[in-house]
Amino acid sequence: MIFATLPAVAQYHGHSEHANKSKMNTWMSITAPRHKTFWLFIDEVLQNERAVHSIRIENMWPDEFYIRIELDNSDQNSVGQFLDLRTSQSYAIEERRGFYGLVSMPSHVNADLVMDYRSGTIDNTHPNSPVPPSLNEEFIVPPMTTGLGMSTKDFDEVYALLQKESMENTRLSIAKQVISSNPMSTAQIVKIVKLFSFESNKLEFAKYAFGYCVDKKKYYLLNDAFDHDSSKRELNEYIQKL
Repeated sequence: MIFATLPAVAQYHGHSEHANKSKMNTWMSITAPRHKTFWLFIDEVLQNERAVHSIRIENMWPDEFYIRIELDNSDQNSVGQFLDLRTSQSYAIEERRGFYGLVSMPSHVNADLVMDYRSGTIDNTHPNSPVPPSLNEEFIVPPMTTGLGMSTKDFDEVYALLQKESMENTRLSIAKQVISSNPMSTAQIVKIVKLFSFESNKLEFAKYAFGYCVDKKKYYLLNDAFDHDSSKRELNEYIQKL
């Protein structure tokens, strides 16, 4: 359970408006726990062809990005979070009670792989950067995911946990805890909303989850999860005021 193609052409999606406004750039580094490696996705674009223990992405736009990490382990754990990268920051992947999440680190990371985000190139001058593999060398393929929101395996585990919870208020608290560290797709949020018996709890979670939804344009699908038109109107009014 969780806490949140060849890429190398890590193209910039949704942030091009900054290109001509500022020459500022930021960097981000991520380190996994000991003996663990991972693949990094930025705005759903895979950055590294091989699983690494640590990575540093330089020359990024100062903006918010959706960061998804797929751990190279038997459970295929994943982490998905929105990160504000208007300032440079180092992060560590931590596991707490079976949940994985990203926590900020005060120290600089001497990463295994250093990449330029805007060009998608590897910094071969960095002492720890790997030698590019030959064309005949087999690539390691990252684990299968939904491509959007939580991986199917992780979501199924969360869904099963919420189904077993008999107390509705506890179910609501757990659902908020999970999504606050692991953004979900609209379809996944709809499934969780339908687990609640009380309309008030459905509405409360739907409002809370909007900020952690990775495909907000589809949030109209939440209308199908409510029993009363008044709840649909209240949710739509809430979103419009944001």
